[in-house]
Amino acid sequence: MEALANTRRSRYVAPSLKLECAYLEYLPPPSKSSAGTYWSTKTDDELLSTQLTTDDPESLEDLSEDQPPIEEALVEMAYNVSGRERGMVRCVFCKHPNHFNGVVMRYKSGTRRLVGRDCAGKHYGVTFDLLARDFDAARDRRDYVEQQRLVMARDRDILGMMAAMRADPSVAEFGEVRRRLREFVGEKLWPKLVRIADGDGRLVVERRVVNYAAMETGRGRQSVFALVGDSYLRGAELVRSGPTVAERLRDIEERLTGVVATLRRDGVSTGTLRQNIVMLADLLREVERERVRMRAVNTFFDGSNGGGLGKFASWLADNGKQGVSVLSLPYRLYDQGRSNGHLELCPSPHYRIPGADLIEVMRDTTVRPSKRRKATR
Repeated sequence: MEALANTRRSRYVAPSLKLECAYLEYLPPPSKSSAGTYWSTKTDDELLSTQLTTDDPESLEDLSEDQPPIEEALVEMAYNVSGRERGMVRCVFCKHPNHFNGVVMRYKSGTRRLVGRDCAGKHYGVTFDLLARDFDAARDRRDYVEQQRLVMARDRDILGMMAAMRADPSVAEFGEVRRRLREFVGEKLWPKLVRIADGDGRLVVERRVVNYAAMETGRGRQSVFALVGDSYLRGAELVRSGPTVAERLRDIEERLTGVVATLRRDGVSTGTLRQNIVMLADLLREVERERVRMRAVNTFFDGSNGGGLGKFASWLADNGKQGVSVLSLPYRLYDQGRSNGHLELCPSPHYRIPGADLIEVMRDTTVRPSKRRKATR
């Protein structure tokens, strides 16, 4: 009986061991000299001229669904078919379509197989890890080099447009309108307005009013505070504290010049390329923020039937500044209560928001090439 039990145990275990060994024999074991080094030997020009991704893997030549041969191979391409009408890809190991993402394995004999990444890792083990790491590094390198060369091709445009934006008269006018608004509001009330703009932007007015209910009950004339105004300061970016648009654009231009200088160099590592492309994307967002700030001038003086500007004039009056009104065509603030004559405040008719061309070029150079290629298909 004991011998029979041992025989049964051996028959139960042996097939599993043989099957696992078969899995690991689909590729030869990695050698220190060659495994995972195919793509790392390619030049940047070679990477740029090679197709590394596909969204139609079934159309590739020399594609086979037979059992993979036991011979040297490499990860030739990656595929991603998410969202397509045809559905998933048939994995050579699973034998049915259940992968959206995977790789194209190219064997020494010239044939190809489609394999899901999880299946490849399971069947090829450490050998696939080395091959995949080599391929993924090459694909990242290719994307960043493509972006680097796009920046190099447009670097004069980028730096020239940045300089042109900073020199645009509207940038200086933003600071001038803010200075004149401070003069209009007055030094006593200006700090309060800045705190409102730096906070939640709410213009709240409270007045002391007579409590008539108290008078009717014989308790005499009493005053209470009542909320009579609660609105938001439109165009708060015009008032907020901090550097002016001109100062921020000067800082952005200095950092942008440094990024472009780095990307112009030959032999830049992938890590340095990645870091500077990320910095370029950050600078793009900063330029966009400054353009949003500049729009605050138009928002602040937007007529909208006098609503926004009229509420601000009422807030000034309720805070002790008399003689302020709103005029139209164009909408502007008017202060007739000055001893040295009236004061009007509005932007010039030529005020504009510069930098649209710069934003377009910077967006084009910071979009990952893989996304750009997918969008143009």
